[in-house]
Amino acid sequence: MPDNGSSTSAANSSSGWISFIDNANRFLQKTQEHVLQGINPGGVYQAIWCRDAAYILRDWFLSGNVGGVMQQIYQIWSHQIEPKREKLVYGRGSPEMKFLSEVAKADKQKEFRGALPTTIYQAGFSEVYGQNPDIDSTALMISTTSWILARCLKSRQSLSEPLSTSDDGTIVASEHSSDYISALLSKLGMTDPLKVAEFVVPRMLNAVEYLSTRDIDNDGLLEQNHNEDWMDTVLRAGKIVYSQACWILALSNLASLLSQLGKDNESDKIARLADRAIKAVDKNLWSEEDGCYLDKQETHHIGGPYRTLTQDVSLYLVAITENTINDSLKVTRGRKRNGQEEEQKQTKSKILDQNLRNRSNRTLDAIRTRAWKEKWPLVTEVELKATGPWILKPYQYHNQTFWPWTTGIEILARSRFDRVEECNILFSKLASEGHPHMHTFYEWINPITDEGSGAYPFRTGISAVRMSIANIIEKIK
Repeated sequence: MPDNGSSTSAANSSSGWISFIDNANRFLQKTQEHVLQGINPGGVYQAIWCRDAAYILRDWFLSGNVGGVMQQIYQIWSHQIEPKREKLVYGRGSPEMKFLSEVAKADKQKEFRGALPTTIYQAGFSEVYGQNPDIDSTALMISTTSWILARCLKSRQSLSEPLSTSDDGTIVASEHSSDYISALLSKLGMTDPLKVAEFVVPRMLNAVEYLSTRDIDNDGLLEQNHNEDWMDTVLRAGKIVYSQACWILALSNLASLLSQLGKDNESDKIARLADRAIKAVDKNLWSEEDGCYLDKQETHHIGGPYRTLTQDVSLYLVAITENTINDSLKVTRGRKRNGQEEEQKQTKSKILDQNLRNRSNRTLDAIRTRAWKEKWPLVTEVELKATGPWILKPYQYHNQTFWPWTTGIEILARSRFDRVEECNILFSKLASEGHPHMHTFYEWINPITDEGSGAYPFRTGISAVRMSIANIIEKIK
């Protein structure tokens, strides 16, 4: 006999999602014109920030601009750090370097080899913002690149388009593909996903090798120094939950791409790294006292306070549900040799562990209880005791403010756990019209004055919210 309570809950959830979709469709229409104007974050930010490009490119792909996505992916990975490739400066965001930048000489570039820079300014000139390359810029571009390419390859397979190999060993597509696929996967320049995959996969494997070196004590968690993540004034140092999330997303999606390419051994190896990282977070970064996942700061950490809960912890909940049954846009790691039957077996095995599910829901509860102020979701729950290189007042930039970008990620995390009411509450803030412009168009907002600040229009925030909406729309289907 069905559980009437469960049936009622499911019905309420379905009704809530339908209400969400009605508002979301209007949001998509209002923001569409801003999507394809560039992969820079927008406003005053005219350079390419790799972490921001990861969200914008996924939005481009979901909007149908596949050829443009391929060209930009190729361009970004062309700037992967290699000794003597191009001018590279580093250190501007590092207190250890007194917030002064230096030109990275050949030995320093060799140390950074495999990472992506924080910012690509122009041909031949890039920057690493901190003392070391930030983990998220490299990891999120691995994740997005892999996710997009895996979906392109899966589209070919779903239309029974065989993949073959040319005389020189290059993977090529059949010449008899449909008009739709021919248009979608153009072979002009570096817009063919198969050619792009051939170019970027070795580079992404090198990037994984670099990121692996950031696990200094070999416990499965990556360590960072101050300002080596997106919150470039908060001065977090140590084992940061958000950065582990980026690492896990990179590994999960790269494993899926390698599987699509028939590289099963490499795929399994990468997937094992992801599983190891998840277990390490669960073992070392879960706080029973706080009822949530929490950063483990180094003793020399100068931000704070030590037990600060940050909104970007929600990305970890996205990472552990990526490519599982919780993920409506998943790409499974099905084996080509066994066809659909093996793919279904792989999908069934990716059901989230009950312990992880419980801890995820408790973390979402903690974020709502501790970081939501008058239903404003803030990036930091309390005032920071120190910031740098800019001294921030309360309710300024990263100091207890509302960021549409991370709120989009929180919506995605909550949608993965069917918390529809909270998604509607958060989205109402993002789509609010009681402002000269929609809240989502601003980089960040002062929750006391309701004034938007920073770059405008901030494409990263727009794309992150649109990406979350795309996941929810697919979920309803």
